[in-house]
Amino acid sequence: MPRYSIELRKAAIQAYKITDYKVAVCKQFNISRVTLDAWIKLEEETGDLVPKPSEKRGAPNHIKDWNSFQVFVKKTKFQNISDLVPLFEQEFGYTVSYAVLVRAIHVLGLRRRRGRFYC
Repeated sequence: MPRYSIELRKAAIQAYKITDYKVAVCKQFNISRVTLDAWIKLEEETGDLVPKPSEKRGAPNHIKDWNSFQVFVKKTKFQNISDLVPLFEQEFGYTVSYAVLVRAIHVLGLRRRRGRFYC
């Protein structure tokens, strides 16, 4: 997705306000109709054309308190790392992805033998 300069955004909105014709403005500035509509909506909501900061989605990509996590893993019995995901959320109040837990368990040096708990 290309990033458009603030000057281009202002020029397109100004042209739209003068002509009140979205199709002509889109052709003139080589932008899509959806983009122009988004800029119009952004200007109506915020009064400016500066893009809103993006919000992070999904689970955090790291464990915030490593020492507490080590204690938690040592006191919790689990056979599969997938069993640890809801327990982690209950204990720490935030979620992390399964892949983060797999990496953390292996960094701690914990291995599981077939049919037994991690230790």
